Amino acid sequence: MTRTTLWTMFASLFLILAVSACGNESTRVDPKDDEEDPIQSSGPYSSDLIEVTDEIIAQFKKQKISENFRARYNDAPIIAVIRPQNDTRFPEVTQIFQENLVAELLGKTTRQECRFSQRDSDVQAEIAREKGEKESGERTDRTGRRTKLGADYFLKAKFSTLSVTDGEYESDTILYTFELIDTETDELIFKGKHLIKRVSEKSAVYR
Repeated sequence: MTRTTLWTMFASLFLILAVSACGNESTRVDPKDDEEDPIQSSGPYSSDLIEVTDEIIAQFKKQKISENFRARYNDAPIIAVIRPQNDTRFPEVTQIFQENLVAELLGKTTRQECRFSQRDSDVQAEIAREKGEKESGERTDRTGRRTKLGADYFLKAKFSTLSVTDGEYESDTILYTFELIDTETDELIFKGKHLIKRVSEKSAVYR
């Protein structure tokens, strides 16, 4: 095999690898701008989740939840975010909405304004195991506390949908509702909604 033939083979291999890499190229888009996304769906978009989260935070501040609670009890209210009830055909939305909501609430408030109780089942199981090991002396306990946080308010969301398809196009009207509930009196402190409607070709699949 001549040196020229060898270099030709290496050049051909490099070209094949380069073309393959280009075939796997991805593009980063702004989650707040769904118009950039080449895949269009009639279901929830990332911007919808962001808008709903912003509306909840705006209601929280508008109703002066933290200020009123602190004025009465001289302490920040404790809020438990309940896993959203999702009655749509898009179950994937539930977890990402809850995670985004909690992250935004924590990022836009301080512990002096409100505190949050983590109620996810896997976390609760780990907390129970950790507390048991502390009480048995298997682990150190710096605080001496034995009681988990009791919530002053529940923050709950629900997703409902009306879906129609003719086999080629899909139409989804999705209603997001959210409410803050007093855990002592079951008083509804505030309730808000966010309504969207989208039509798309029957092609996009959430996964």
